[in-house]
Amino acid sequence: MPDRILDAPEIPNDYYLNLVDWSSGNVLAVALDNSVHLWNAGSGDILQLLQMEQPGDYISSVARIKEGNYLAVGTSKAEVQLWDVQQQKQLRNTTSHSARVSSLSWNSYILSSGSRSGHIHHHDVRVAEHHAATLSGHSHKVCGLCWAPDGLHLASGGNDNVVNGWPSGPGESGCALLQTFTQHQDAVKVIAWCPWQFNILARRGGTSD
Repeated sequence: MPDRILDAPEIPNDYYLNLVDWSSGNVLAVALDNSVHLWNAGSGDILQLLQMEQPGDYISSVARIKEGNYLAVGTSKAEVQLWDVQQQKQLRNTTSHSARVSSLSWNSYILSSGSRSGHIHHHDVRVAEHHAATLSGHSHKVCGLCWAPDGLHLASGGNDNVVNGWPSGPGESGCALLQTFTQHQDAVKVIAWCPWQFNILARRGGTSD
């Protein structure tokens, strides 16, 4: 039986989006169409953090930084927004992708974003020239991203049924593909690293796999 059931009106029925993320502070971020809400599991309080202004625009991904108050938000407008959850304030809005951003993953101050175009971008959120590198290893949309707990490797899953492994580092060394897994028969969205043995990766394919 579920411990808690939350109403989620207008949550998009789109397998390729990543619309929920739980922070270490026990706060759940949920994207509902064009808005992001925060649910505090301890107090039960619900807060609307943001709402997009233009009709037809929607939130396509959310990811909370491991330690801290920052929430990354990907949009259908190919934007990656950075929000301070505690102050309920948008800190910056980056535009480097050409299509919607459907997956996000943090590695310290590096935020990685996966796009419908099949590209992955590394953003250094500390500097104005944020776009640090582009990874090109998928022939279709990127729907899953996950940095290993030690920050040394990034795993990406795509609608091309492929899982790629990448090294850390925003420079040229971080753009070299380490390994490709092609055993899946459908898009790979769900990816998770073992929290105590960092060379073990779990991954799940779509309904045809």
